[in-house]
Amino acid sequence: MRSIISFLKKYQNILKGILFISILILVIIELFHMGRTISFSAVKKIIEHLSPLQVLSLFIFGILAVSPMMLYDYILTKELGKEISVGKLIESSWTINSLNNLIGFAGLVDVGLRYSYFSEKEKEGKTMQGISKVMPYFMSGLSLLSLLSVFFIFFYAKNDTLRPYSFVLIIASLILPVLLILSTRKNMDYFGNLSGKKISALILTSLLDWSFVSLFFFYVGRTLGYDVSLVNILPLYFISICIGMVSMIPGSLGSFDLMMISGLLHLSINHNEAASWLLLFRVFYYIIPFFIGLILFLKSMGGQINDKFSGIPNKLSKLVKQSVSHFMANFFGFFLMATAILPDSIHSIPIIGKMDPIHGQLLFQFPSFLLGSLFFLLGRLLKRRSRFALWFAICLSFISLIYINIGDISVFSSIYLIIFILLVFSRRKDLNRKSFFYPPEDRLKDIGYIVGSFVLTFFLMYISSKNTGHESLGYIIFHSKVGVEHATKMHFFNVFFTRFLHLFFYLVIIALFYIVVESLAKDRHFSFGEKFDKVKYQNFLQTFDNTNLNASLAFLDDKLLYYYTEDDKDLVVFQFALEDGKAIVMGDPIGKKEYFKSAVTKFINEAESKNLIPLFYEIGQELTLLLHELGYEFMKFGETAKVNLNEFGLVGKSGRKFRAIINRGENSGYSFKIMNPPFSNEFMDELENISNAWLSGREEKGFSLGFFDRDYLSLAPIACVLDESGKIQAFANFLVCNTATESSIDLMRYDPQTERNGIMDYLFVQIFLYMKENGVIYFDLGMAPLSNVGQNDHSFVEEKLAFLVYTFATRFYSFGGLRKYKEKFAPTWEARYLSYPKDSNLLFDLLTIYKVDNRQIKKI
Repeated sequence: MRSIISFLKKYQNILKGILFISILILVIIELFHMGRTISFSAVKKIIEHLSPLQVLSLFIFGILAVSPMMLYDYILTKELGKEISVGKLIESSWTINSLNNLIGFAGLVDVGLRYSYFSEKEKEGKTMQGISKVMPYFMSGLSLLSLLSVFFIFFYAKNDTLRPYSFVLIIASLILPVLLILSTRKNMDYFGNLSGKKISALILTSLLDWSFVSLFFFYVGRTLGYDVSLVNILPLYFISICIGMVSMIPGSLGSFDLMMISGLLHLSINHNEAASWLLLFRVFYYIIPFFIGLILFLKSMGGQINDKFSGIPNKLSKLVKQSVSHFMANFFGFFLMATAILPDSIHSIPIIGKMDPIHGQLLFQFPSFLLGSLFFLLGRLLKRRSRFALWFAICLSFISLIYINIGDISVFSSIYLIIFILLVFSRRKDLNRKSFFYPPEDRLKDIGYIVGSFVLTFFLMYISSKNTGHESLGYIIFHSKVGVEHATKMHFFNVFFTRFLHLFFYLVIIALFYIVVESLAKDRHFSFGEKFDKVKYQNFLQTFDNTNLNASLAFLDDKLLYYYTEDDKDLVVFQFALEDGKAIVMGDPIGKKEYFKSAVTKFINEAESKNLIPLFYEIGQELTLLLHELGYEFMKFGETAKVNLNEFGLVGKSGRKFRAIINRGENSGYSFKIMNPPFSNEFMDELENISNAWLSGREEKGFSLGFFDRDYLSLAPIACVLDESGKIQAFANFLVCNTATESSIDLMRYDPQTERNGIMDYLFVQIFLYMKENGVIYFDLGMAPLSNVGQNDHSFVEEKLAFLVYTFATRFYSFGGLRKYKEKFAPTWEARYLSYPKDSNLLFDLLTIYKVDNRQIKKI
């Protein structure tokens, strides 16, 4: 025995895998066997004669009949000293006993499963000892009841036919005495040596187990209306079960049935009645518990496989459940709408049948349209993993069950809904997002589903009315007295108001239901990120050497900030905006690069937990590749221009055009001046007048660009071009986060009415020279959106799409012209990207970014 334990310990994982695969193969074989030996049509015929209450009682008592077996494993865990939760014990024990009941294999499945479920790495030998000590007593109850059955055989006349088989019961009744004798031997490590209390508990559990199953068999016969006595059934049952066990056939299929049918024939039960009795007994004691155990077994096996393959199966399972539940909800929504064609039986419905046909049809069919449309919304909630989806699914499915079963019972649809509810319930841990957003792309899809279903439904109704001649809703709409042949005789508005206006009201009602459900699904206390806190942000910037010029844009106070912290220290910050259920991050993160991966991962996880779709806009190559590792797609969104100031100057051939710009400006009386804060109100008023003239009534752009804001402009120096009289003609503000190596500007404004002789060129060249004198190496000219994007034959389709969207949507400038203007300063170009989740809709992502870039400027 020790060598066996050593072998089991060495190859534990392999043996567990073989055990699970073997059991799975046996299960599949058994399912095929059941398909050949059980007539499901016969089951249907029998159940049809039973009331729902009788079927429910058989189900409940069948479950109760199996339940005492779980006490075996409770005693086993006590013997092993194993701590296990009640829920886990019930799950494991039910799996073991329900599979063993049907598969059996001389106890091999029983032993193998118990060893697999209850063994521990350091206690394999003790586990096997415990199993070998406890399992023999599983038959003690059979022994006691066999002895009682012997008494019934010899003292009740109707059992005379069973007397030749009494030796089987006598042999079975000797099991307990033999067990008790052997258990007193102290030198047996793998048998006996149990305390008297545990032996008594095992005997009592076994007695309950065998009593429950035999009484359930008797109850099945009584439920079918067969007049039999318990004293006749018990001996027959235990003789049959003993013979079946000796045959070692899984579930005693065949041998048990043959003996039972033969015995029941002597009790005035005909062959068909005996077969139906056995069939129902097997369905409710073996098959239904077996399938419950099979589900639990696959769950357990799936857990081990999931651990083996680093959680990938679990992720795939979640994706499959999400896709299937979403599909089932949408399919049933369409099904409810498409099956709104009612038969002529509508006229027999009280009140509705007496109404005008068109109104009667619509009144009775509208719930189908309403429920169907709500299933589309439920599908969206399930796809977004909304917490509200679980309860909404249960309520909506329950109401639908009642509706579809009004009048005739709809078995298939009811089963479909029950399976759907079970699938959604199995996702309850995955449906954990308290927030819910309903972005435009989802709304458009669902509107398409609803309108498409309406159109297709009416089309099907019209076809049906032509083929059958029934006055369905389609027939009434297309062939009523106000039909085609009379349409020319009636006024258009009369047709509209009498036939289609009420459809509009029904759509309004559906829209109202959508609004209510969406409101209930939303998180009223939603929060993500935080508002800009100037002091906190400035303190954060001082903790590292910032090289991200976009960090200056946070001072505009038009974006939210997300701080990534460790040990209560702010390490990385994201600037982002919320729009249409999306979190659009502006530029690369700000902070220490070594924390970027952790920060990005946490930002994405927390955003998704809030049901937001993260988008990363105008980011560099390094972050793009990092996001690609995390499963994000990307596309080139443009290029940013950088001028190397070490190579810039006015001398030589390369500086000729810049000398010309300076000379032209000076000849026009321009002068260049740097103004440092604090600024006077008069100075700011002058700048605001120039800015308003430059805007010429257009709205400011924000988010990725600066806008005129006195507080923002007061944070850094401003470069100005003055005319001969000292009046400011153009200006540009320096970024707050300019560094010694790289700098840039934000707002560039001039008065179009007074601008002449290339004043902006003059301003740029003077700024370059000023920056170079102060040791700055690179000057960032900013983005040229969609520069070199989607214009090549082999460009990504996404890039071509982005180019089209922004080319036709922009109101401010020509992208090609912007790049051409910046090219005159001979910059180097660096690509910038848009990164988005694979399952998002890029077209709507682009529209959302455009919307954020052009929305009305307001501080958060």
